[in-house]
Amino acid sequence: MTSGLAVLASVLLSVLGAADGRPQQHGDLAAHVRRLVAELDAPELARRQAAEAELVSLGPRALDYLPREAAPGTAEAAQRLARIRRKLEQAQTSLGLQASQVSLNGKMPLSRILESLEKQSGNAFATPRLPGGPEALRREFELDLPPTPFWPALDAILGKAGLEVYPFGEQGRIELRVRGSPADGSGRHVAYAGPLRVELVGLEAQRDFRSGAGALKLEIEAAWEPRLAPISLKQRMKDVEGLDDRGRRLAPDAPEAELEIPVPRGPIASRFTLPLALPPRDARALRELRGALGVLAPGPAETFRFAELSGAKPVAQRVGGVAVALEGAAKLGKTLEVRLAVRFDEAHDALASHRTWIFDNPAHLESRDHKRIAPESTCPTRHTAREVGLALFFPIDGGLDEYTLVYRTPTSILAATVEYRFRDVPLP
Repeated sequence: MTSGLAVLASVLLSVLGAADGRPQQHGDLAAHVRRLVAELDAPELARRQAAEAELVSLGPRALDYLPREAAPGTAEAAQRLARIRRKLEQAQTSLGLQASQVSLNGKMPLSRILESLEKQSGNAFATPRLPGGPEALRREFELDLPPTPFWPALDAILGKAGLEVYPFGEQGRIELRVRGSPADGSGRHVAYAGPLRVELVGLEAQRDFRSGAGALKLEIEAAWEPRLAPISLKQRMKDVEGLDDRGRRLAPDAPEAELEIPVPRGPIASRFTLPLALPPRDARALRELRGALGVLAPGPAETFRFAELSGAKPVAQRVGGVAVALEGAAKLGKTLEVRLAVRFDEAHDALASHRTWIFDNPAHLESRDHKRIAPESTCPTRHTAREVGLALFFPIDGGLDEYTLVYRTPTSILAATVEYRFRDVPLP
């Protein structure tokens, strides 16, 4: 685990611990949260402090029941509530770049296994490539899987079933297919790095007979949990190092380079090539190859609603590390133009000018009779390192006051570096 993920882990250890006997059912948890929120305005300091500490210890699951604002009372209660929400949102954000945990026990058909994995992890499956269709999904397997990170758990299950992941589908889901040879997956080189599954799929030794220079090119496939939906993957070549079977270091060809790995829509994996120095002829294997991938991903999403479209003054709303401002709205004929500004406290490199993910954030108008109107077009009005301005154009018949704008965006940008390592890789 890298220093970035270690920090996330320490946050989770302090925030997500749950003592035995705490309410687990939704109704019980909602009532428990309401009682603790009321205690934030208790007359005794010790009770207020204890209520705040317990709300934080409930973890992100308490966010669904935590009020946005404190009831009329003291300013201290409002400050405590804001502090609690900030800590829980930070903890929820931290979960995004951790591997999902899954567990399964007992004998069950493949269809139920996939349903359970999807429910536990938030990662969706698709099976159009499975021969036999429904019959294949009825095959039963005996499992005894304690809480395990998602990718090694899935690999173990698919190994039993003689299946593997096909990561280049077009649905943003985990597609399954019959495993190629060898059926048991032996000889494959796979590393698990948080929510990523990194596999060394091939290597090639090259030599230029004119210059005498050579290179060892390694083809690597990085797959991600679909729920992650990464914005960017990067490989700094200075973070890559190999050792041959005699302990000699194999340096990257261009240590100052940085690879931006394409993150396509639909597929859940991307491939990239690492060029290393060609090892001496007496080297028979790579004893070790290690590297680190920089990951940018959207944090938890939040829905923002703006009902006062005809207001003259800009209206801003904040959740977590993002502020969304309604800067204005104007009707031109039967078209409504709405101008928004989306600003992140820390955008890292997620809003670089060549990235377009933020223009795909869901937005619609909602009429008084609850009909949804999608925008006909969206265009940027400004673009900085932390902020994007948008103009959304909707077809409408009524006046501005008859509609509410609904906009959904991540409340933060997650950034971390995850390490991977391969051992004992035979050379060609």
